Amino acid sequence: MGHLSSTDARPTVLVRGEGSRVWDQEGNEFIDALSGLFAVNVGYGRREIADAMAAQLVQMPYVSPFSFPSLPMIELSAKLAAITTTGPQSRAFLTSGGSDAVEAALKMAKALQRKRGFADRNKVIARRVSYHGTSMGALSVNGVTSIRNGFGPLVPGARHAPLPYRFRCDYCAAAAACAGTCIDEVERLIAFEGPETVAAMIMEPVQNSGGAIVSPPGYLQRMREICDHYGIVFIVDEVICGFGRVGGWFGSGEMGVQPDIITTAKGLTSGYAPLGAAIVRKEIADAFIGDEGDKFVHGVTFGGHVASCAAALANIAIIEREDLTQRSRDMGAYMQRELRLALHEHPNVGEVRGMGMFMAVELVRDRSTRGSLEGEDRLMVWLSDQLKSRGLICRADDRLEPVIQLAPPLTLPQSDADAIVAIVADVVQALGRRLGSVPRIHVVGSPAVAPQPVDVAA
Repeated sequence: MGHLSSTDARPTVLVRGEGSRVWDQEGNEFIDALSGLFAVNVGYGRREIADAMAAQLVQMPYVSPFSFPSLPMIELSAKLAAITTTGPQSRAFLTSGGSDAVEAALKMAKALQRKRGFADRNKVIARRVSYHGTSMGALSVNGVTSIRNGFGPLVPGARHAPLPYRFRCDYCAAAAACAGTCIDEVERLIAFEGPETVAAMIMEPVQNSGGAIVSPPGYLQRMREICDHYGIVFIVDEVICGFGRVGGWFGSGEMGVQPDIITTAKGLTSGYAPLGAAIVRKEIADAFIGDEGDKFVHGVTFGGHVASCAAALANIAIIEREDLTQRSRDMGAYMQRELRLALHEHPNVGEVRGMGMFMAVELVRDRSTRGSLEGEDRLMVWLSDQLKSRGLICRADDRLEPVIQLAPPLTLPQSDADAIVAIVADVVQALGRRLGSVPRIHVVGSPAVAPQPVDVAA
């Protein structure tokens, strides 16, 4: 705000979007390779979503979630039960966004433990550097220290375990395969805290903060087994990973695991309206059905808003009709392949990783030693400016190590995918010149292997 209050400030105000492109108030055009904020999965300009919202607002603009169900809420809850990995008889607790969904899931897990007779089960295990929202409960389990600092005392009981960060893993980065030590550390943490004090575990299938860190094969299954063994509620945060972002309806489904609770938002409406949900396995939801004392005492005024539910139904219909979950798998694999071809020899690129249309390029001082770029002055600001000046909106982030993060709309045409790869490669070359790791005069030529067509819809 301090910058924007300057009389010299010229903020970028986005005023229009179509497909995977957006325009600012001065007519400048950008490829949005972050889908707003990992949200606009079906792309911009989807009139049928706006029409569904308008029709609902004319018919009935608001129904109190504390008093009555609404038809869009009922229909959406049934649809979520049909596609979720928590099971076909799941129930949805609808909220106004992702942080709200996490709050609901945490409260539900603690309430369930009390109903089971475990009043001391109030701790929640999350992963280091993980992001789960900024409301007080969600903030408390957040693993990003810089975001938590300054708001204490936080909700007590949050504990943070190592993340499965293969590229720089303290246990097995130099090994040929994952040793599973980070999983063992989670179990050791539970034993140290006392299983009788742990209510829930929360984690993303692909961790956003740190740069699209994919859980290794078998990781989530082991977490499920650990939770079952110790009676811990297993919450999978799919606020970003849901609705096609990593290739299936939910990342947990792509990885073959059934959570107790899924939290979701963002792609649920593709950002066209605020909405979130805690989708709950039947066995857990049933604990809150019965007499007055059995209720789940929680709610938000705009949770499950009728217009937002209408938007979600229209959005899900688009994802189904256009098979965008499969498109995410195909185009995501294509983009990662092309990024590796374009960057594989660059001295400042450590790794290209991701899943579906959720990927990151990790930047290093020296790829042979994996030396960190820590200490580079205003590097993220410089990277963002370099990318934007070439017509690309994405994320330059250093909450773990510096990464360029990409999460375009699932409808991204191949021509825009190729343009994204070319821009990222050009900016990485500029970074190399800035760091002195490549010659200062450098001509960007064609990649060693020309891009091959990918069999996805235009």
